[in-house]
Parts: sequence; C-alpha cells; structure tokens
Amino acid sequence: MRDALLRDLNVLKQYQLITLHDMRLAPSEYAQESMAVAAGEFKKVFRKALKQADLVWVIAPETDGVLLELTEHCLKAEEKANDAFLLGCGFDATLTGTSKSLCFEAMQAAHIFTLPVYAGEDLMQPDYYNSLNQYDSLSKKNISQNISKWVAKPEDGAGCEGVQVFDSLHDLKLWITEDDRYLNYLAQPYQAGVAASFSMLCRDGKSWLLSCNQQHITLDGSQFKLTGITVNGMLPYWQRFETIARKIAKMLPDALGYVGVDVIVDVENNDKIYVVEINPRLTTSYIGLHEALNYNPAKLILDCVLNDKFEMPVLARKQVEIQL
Repeated sequence: MRDALLRDLNVLKQYQLITLHDMRLAPSEYAQESMAVAAGEFKKVFRKALKQADLVWVIAPETDGVLLELTEHCLKAEEKANDAFLLGCGFDATLTGTSKSLCFEAMQAAHIFTLPVYAGEDLMQPDYYNSLNQYDSLSKKNISQNISKWVAKPEDGAGCEGVQVFDSLHDLKLWITEDDRYLNYLAQPYQAGVAASFSMLCRDGKSWLLSCNQQHITLDGSQFKLTGITVNGMLPYWQRFETIARKIAKMLPDALGYVGVDVIVDVENNDKIYVVEINPRLTTSYIGLHEALNYNPAKLILDCVLNDKFEMPVLARKQVEIQL
C-alpha cells in the first residue's frame, strides 16, 4: 500500500515526498526522503516528519489502537500553524472503524445489515452464556440450533489478523477463557457467503464508490487468510454497494478521503449483504485501483479531501487481480 501510494503521488510531480521506513529494510524508491526508524523510536521520528510536512497521509492498522493514536496526534498537530494537515478520516470515524463493538452499534442505528456482536467479557458470565445457548435477544430466536460456527475477533484487529473460527459456542468459550482473551476479543456468528469489499471516497456525509471487490479468503485450520483480491470482481452488486456506501457516509460525517468496507454476500439467502468492517484508511484494494480506474487514485483522493467542490470524474471499471 505504501509504495503504491507513493508511486501514484510521485507521478503527479506536485509534492516533495517524505516517508518513514524500518531501518532494517530498504527505503522506498518513490520517496525523495525516507527517514529511518530504529526500534522504539517511531513516535520520535514521526513527530519530526510532521514538522517538515504540509500534508500527512497515515497508513497504519487499527490493531492496538495504532491508527487511532496516530490520527489523534495528527489532528492535534493541525492546530499548530506549522504542522501537517491530515489527509484522512476524523477522530470519530476512526474510533468507530477501530472498535468493532462501536461499529456494530453505529450500523444498527443507521439500519445497515451487520452481524451481532457479543463481548468476550459477557460470554464469561455463566447466566449470559446459558441464555445465549437458548435465546438471542437481537433476533428474538433460539440460536443454539441455527448457529453451527462462531468467530472470535480482536476488538481492534485489522483484516484477518487474530481471527479464529470455532465449531461450537462451547469451544469458543474455552478458547476465549485462556490467557484472559475475553478482555480483548468479541464473538460473532459465522456467516457463510462470498467475502467482498468496496472502496469509497467520503466527504461531508457524501460518498462516491470507487470499486466493488471480491476477496479471496481461505480457512487454514481455524484461521482465515487473505490470499488475493479481484478489484471490481463484484460489479453486479455495484448499485447495492453504492447504497450502503451512502448510508456509511451519513453515519460517519467526519469520514474523509478513502474508506474501505468489508462485506459478506449471502448468496444462499437472496444475496443479503452484511457489512462486517469499516476501515477508515487505505486498504489492500488500493494497490489495484490505478489500473482498474484508468485514473490516478491518489489524485482522486486528494481532490476529494482538498477541494470542497469535488466532482467524481468518469472512471473505468476494469477487473484487476491482486495476488498476496
């Protein structure tokens, strides 16, 4: 993602590009300056880079609150005249995208189909566990016979990282008890279907769809693994994804620039679409966008963020394969 973005920005020939890199690795060939970061010195180097920049584009995972912390730091820095302007989502949208439980609550309020979320701490209560075996207060139905698999996820995880699949609620409870995982994990019923995503632009409660993507996810034992993405591999669902994108933009009024949304399409149940995650940052699909759109996606995002009269140009909808 970093190199794809830097490449697209470099083509514009409008910016002097500064980036950071792990000192154990080679710097990107697309940046004019790359600041080496030693172990334990990221925040120090990041603050130094902010003081040199006019604009800052954060690429970071939600894991352990990293994206949220960096976003908050950038927003505070904006208050100082000499520090960089954040090319990304505001604090509320980033917080909602980081916290799966907050995201679930927000989507319920916005009438967006999603999957129920059960806090790990709640599952540790005997009365709650017994009632869950018999009754789901969200759907008003007995769920013990309807749900054969369960998924445990970190509250602030990114992608497939840390996600575990279980064949029963009992197995889930045993696992989530170990090492106090219940403090940081939540559970959801496993939903079969086609794993998909869409990329969108947001500004002032409005949205513009960029691509509808199929995700190629395999189950390796009890863990999911993303092996590739077909950008625009879900074109028949464009209009429906576009409707969901509009709801999300209204739900997150401070969402700005690029947002990626993960969904599951239940092809066995009238193609019902469940929104699984909202990512207030660049996602892996960005890598294939330039070719898919026949247009520089970095320019699109910059125009959306910096131009209050942004209009979406006519874009191609090519299919592009990304192998991971």
